[in-house]
Amino acid sequence: MKIAFVTDVIYPYIKGGAEKRIYEFSRRLGDSGHEVHVYGIRWWDGPSTLKKDGVTYHGVCRPRKLYRGGRRSVTEAVAFGLALTLPLLRGRFDVIDCNQHPYFSIFPCKLASLLKGGRFYVTWHEVWGDYWYEYMGFTGFFGKLIERIAARLPDRIIAVSGRTASDLEGLGVKKDRIMVVPNGISVGAIGGVPSGERHDVVFAGRLIKDKHVDLLLKACEAASRSMPLDVLIIGDGPERAPLEALAASLKMKGRITFAGAVDEDVLVSSVKAARVFVLPSTREGFSITTLEALACGVPVITVNGEKNSAQELIEDGVNGMVVGLEGLSGAIQKILCDEGERERMAVRCASSVGRYDWDALNKELLECYVGR
Repeated sequence: MKIAFVTDVIYPYIKGGAEKRIYEFSRRLGDSGHEVHVYGIRWWDGPSTLKKDGVTYHGVCRPRKLYRGGRRSVTEAVAFGLALTLPLLRGRFDVIDCNQHPYFSIFPCKLASLLKGGRFYVTWHEVWGDYWYEYMGFTGFFGKLIERIAARLPDRIIAVSGRTASDLEGLGVKKDRIMVVPNGISVGAIGGVPSGERHDVVFAGRLIKDKHVDLLLKACEAASRSMPLDVLIIGDGPERAPLEALAASLKMKGRITFAGAVDEDVLVSSVKAARVFVLPSTREGFSITTLEALACGVPVITVNGEKNSAQELIEDGVNGMVVGLEGLSGAIQKILCDEGERERMAVRCASSVGRYDWDALNKELLECYVGR
């Protein structure tokens, strides 16, 4: 098949779950003999078309700031959607698979599918619904409207979690138009990465408000009153400067480290050395870092937010804990104060990730594409 993935953000130039998903699937599909193209923003130097690892990358426009005022830039989203139209129409694809964000790119993908043929899919990571109002104020009405319209355009939607699939039905998408293919990890590759420098608590993710890293830092300060804690924060984003300022104000004597964005091996090495991995996010369409932590044999603490699909991966008390935001400090203390129980959780972690290997998921994705 000739397959086009559409996404404004491309791994490894921008690192996140959605970016990693396209990177992993596109390489495997290319290795299987399919012709794979990725249309996105030209984050790299040099010509606009780049061939790498058997995949052809098309940079349809220059980079713009992804975030303005801590929120995703509407200007960037619209500019990418407009720049995408003509390059996409120059090809003819059996499958177009568009990343849900930033929504405006879904419309030229639909146009290309109508004019040139082929099946049109959207990979949906999370449904925002009323969260649009929290994110944008009264103008969130337009975001919510665009989300509803966009959900009706693809032939079928690939949801990354059961929670996302259920929320799509709440938007009015018929159940028979929704398939679930989760995000994944490379189990074998993770096993081959050596453990790094020891830290008690590790977080990895984009530094945005919904991740609630500020509350994690405060929870660690509270927990450190009864035990010494070393904390590692991996990732970058618009909240980094305020978070570093907060960390400097806490009474932890420089025991909070911000590593910034790191490559995959450093990430896995750092997570593997953690005693506990904490994801305090209330909004996760999925969480690859949670899977990576479990594959590393590290118990995970996450929160019971209504939009947090990471909790689907955690069996409370078995491979980690699911708590409210106010319970983070207590959960950290509970796991770290009982090394025997922590080690028992660690043993159970790896057994819960087998079905999420990228190779197995690639077969599921192909079945979706051929309509089985």
